[in-house]
Amino acid sequence: MRKWPVVIFALVLTPLTVHAAENAPTFAEDIAPIVFDSCTSCHRPGQVAPFPLMNYADTRKHAKSMRRVMDDRFMPPWHPQEGFGEFRDSRRLSDKQIAMFSKWVDAGMPEGDAKKTPALPKFPEGWQLGKPDLVVEMDRPFNVPAEGADIYQNFVIPLGLTEDKWVTAVEFRATAPVVLHHILYFLDDSGRARAKTSKEGQPGFPGMGFRPTGSLGGWAVGGIPSKLPDGLALPLKKGSDLVLQTHFHLSGKTEKETITVGLYFADKAPKRTLIGLPLPPAFGLFSGVDIPAGKAGFKITDSFTLPVDVDLVGVGAHAHYLGKTMKAMATLPDGTEKKLFSIQDWDFNWQGQYLYKEFVRLPKGTVVRSEITWDNSANNPRNPSDPPVRVKWGEGSKDEMGAVNFRILAANEADVPKLREALQTHVRQTVVHARVRGDVIEWEKLGVPPPAWWKETPTPKKQDEPKKETPKAPVGFRDLDGKEQTPLTVDGAKANVLFFITTDCPIGNSYSPEITALQKEFAEKGVRFYAVQVDSELTADAARTHAKEYGLSMPIIIDTKHQLVSATGVTRTPEVAVILPDGKLAYRGRIDDRYPGLGKKKPAPKQRDLKDALTAILAGEAVANTRTEAVGCSIPDLPTR
Repeated sequence: MRKWPVVIFALVLTPLTVHAAENAPTFAEDIAPIVFDSCTSCHRPGQVAPFPLMNYADTRKHAKSMRRVMDDRFMPPWHPQEGFGEFRDSRRLSDKQIAMFSKWVDAGMPEGDAKKTPALPKFPEGWQLGKPDLVVEMDRPFNVPAEGADIYQNFVIPLGLTEDKWVTAVEFRATAPVVLHHILYFLDDSGRARAKTSKEGQPGFPGMGFRPTGSLGGWAVGGIPSKLPDGLALPLKKGSDLVLQTHFHLSGKTEKETITVGLYFADKAPKRTLIGLPLPPAFGLFSGVDIPAGKAGFKITDSFTLPVDVDLVGVGAHAHYLGKTMKAMATLPDGTEKKLFSIQDWDFNWQGQYLYKEFVRLPKGTVVRSEITWDNSANNPRNPSDPPVRVKWGEGSKDEMGAVNFRILAANEADVPKLREALQTHVRQTVVHARVRGDVIEWEKLGVPPPAWWKETPTPKKQDEPKKETPKAPVGFRDLDGKEQTPLTVDGAKANVLFFITTDCPIGNSYSPEITALQKEFAEKGVRFYAVQVDSELTADAARTHAKEYGLSMPIIIDTKHQLVSATGVTRTPEVAVILPDGKLAYRGRIDDRYPGLGKKKPAPKQRDLKDALTAILAGEAVANTRTEAVGCSIPDLPTR
């Protein structure tokens, strides 16, 4: 009698268990399609994954591990955040697929009717994109040790091209694919990479301290070779070397790797020009990447206003070990926000390049913004330093850098020059802002000289009898109202004051009330005031908006060719130049001493240099101090046309 409860319990439970098993997912009908579509391309013989997933037995053997990495979204490798752009060849599993796999594991991993298992995908033998137009390989094997730290090695392969080419795709074949994690395909026509290599011992050179002159994209585990869409292609200059920046993760046994690369060429130059839009430029070199030890959430941002309609083709990102998040958004002219790209947990070991399913059209006037964060705290498991140390911008893996990089097209090919000019201006403005902040750039390590204007201009020594400089010959200009102005010619006045500004210099903007007050005080005494906008790319409408916002009622001149800049010798904004009736320069420099340096501001000025100079001129006296050093934003070089 004591066994009856157990027997009854068993009889009650059995039908429920059978019913649950009948409704459980099976490998044949439910799981095989997921595995074959999302896993087998890498998990098969000759590929990079460590074990095959080609049938029921393979999958059942690894099912519990697979569920864990699926739940963590570590596998399949796909890092773009859902809802921030739709990309080609996405390997992201849906929540429903992951739940299905988990339910299958919980049900005991039933196979189901084996006859209903779909056929394996047909993977091409050899080159997956067909026969390449050019095949090159390393000159000798690279010996990969069995254990130790991950290895970053650059292999230089001369291409021997005597004419320029256009590349539609790159594919590689490896002798030891299990140790390969990612490869970046760089180009170098400078000879720098070749000079770093040794003809003896291990091929190539280690690390990441190399500046390429071009790029053909890259590959990471899980990547499927594909050709650029819609006839697009990347330029490959004749005489260039191919540089394979390669990441090896060690397999536990020694390996020998010889990489062979296939290049696919377009028959002719593409009809549309692919252009890079890095935000920020130069991977953040001029964006103040200087991360304190222990700092989590260190952030930089950048933005670019599209001067023309563009199509987004693809996007990628780059940072080193401390990188945490990558995000890009767009604000359309009508105020609509558009999500373009996001990685919530950056991993240096997974650097993908992503092509949008469909080109993303962004209209002229759209503001594209990027935000990048780093985690230099002890809580970051990827932090290479324990305890954390201060990390600055650099090319080494323990240094940091960061950017979101778009590939874009001008919607109208005729707008390419305008788009390129705007991008060049953005780079120059970024560099200028770095100079204004007082950033220290180690130009020697970069192997390039600093711009001529980067170094501070020393303050000239005061002379007992200062020599007055004569500006260049008078030049006529038209102000925003279309009126003819000759700011270098003082006709019917006691002096002309030229107030040099830009719309985005905060110190210059802060002086708008002061210069307006001086204009009001001295205009009736015979002094004319002019505001000179030195941003050659500035539109008249933008200048009018700025003048209205900051209450500037004087004539506004846009110095598009920097004729007034050259004539007066000014180097910063805000800076003023005072011209006398004889054409000589009576004073040049700051308005007052309110700003003793960048980032430093007094509650009130003690020396009012411009006012003192004008007072002396009106009194018929010599200006006591003809030169002072202006503090503000460096005037950028004119764009190269």
